[in-house]
Amino acid sequence: MRRGQAAAISLVLASVLAFASIARAATPEELHREGTEALARGAYGTAIERFEALADMGFVHPDASFGRGLAYVARVRAGADRPGDLGRAAAAFEETLRLRPSDIEADHALDLVRAEVVRRRARRGKDATTVRPTLDRAVIGLASERTWSLLALVSSILLSIGLFLRRSRASSFSVAGRIMAPTALVLLCVFLPLTIAARRLRLTTRAGVVVVPEVHLVDDHGTALGGEPIPEAHAVEVGEARGGLVHVRWGATEGWVPSGSVRLLSP
Repeated sequence: MRRGQAAAISLVLASVLAFASIARAATPEELHREGTEALARGAYGTAIERFEALADMGFVHPDASFGRGLAYVARVRAGADRPGDLGRAAAAFEETLRLRPSDIEADHALDLVRAEVVRRRARRGKDATTVRPTLDRAVIGLASERTWSLLALVSSILLSIGLFLRRSRASSFSVAGRIMAPTALVLLCVFLPLTIAARRLRLTTRAGVVVVPEVHLVDDHGTALGGEPIPEAHAVEVGEARGGLVHVRWGATEGWVPSGSVRLLSP
């Protein structure tokens, strides 16, 4: 009994000291430096604490996200990984790529993490799962909301010009207007809905990554929906939160999962 109490007291003291150490590093710069130094000397636990503290502060930077991913990967390689570490690493690398799309190292690291997830699932006799986005998500994802809105604006301007030219007395201008106006109208009917859809997605959803070995979808009452579970490290589209559940979309599949099973990426 005394040994158990002593161990509990030691754990509490260690947590208090760790918290105090993080609290002293008041600025994001100090936390990032401490995390990077801890990672360099192999203290992956300390590195994870520092980088997670940065995330809790709302500090968003691709270097911080990349460092957090490396810290989780280091814990996995050391054989001291905890359930969900690969998912948290994938989330960190996904976040890095959202902030810095040209980061080749983060892209390569993300591929390696997901390959490790597939390998571990194969050892448990589970097949690799590949999910493709639905057609609407694939089309919207071809460009950013800003690009779709600019294309819709250009289409509306061309439509106005075409309608004006149609009334011209010069036959050449009139013919040009008769061609331009319907063409611009068709383009506007394409780009405007894409703009609205992209804006709706931005305002109502967040990107997330599964950070548990796998999670099964349930309905809004918590009843299992059946079907394949979502594996660790897979990206999902996160929507409404209700109680301890969040609504997710995974390819064409939708349902609810425990909020702690998904890590939201920085907007």
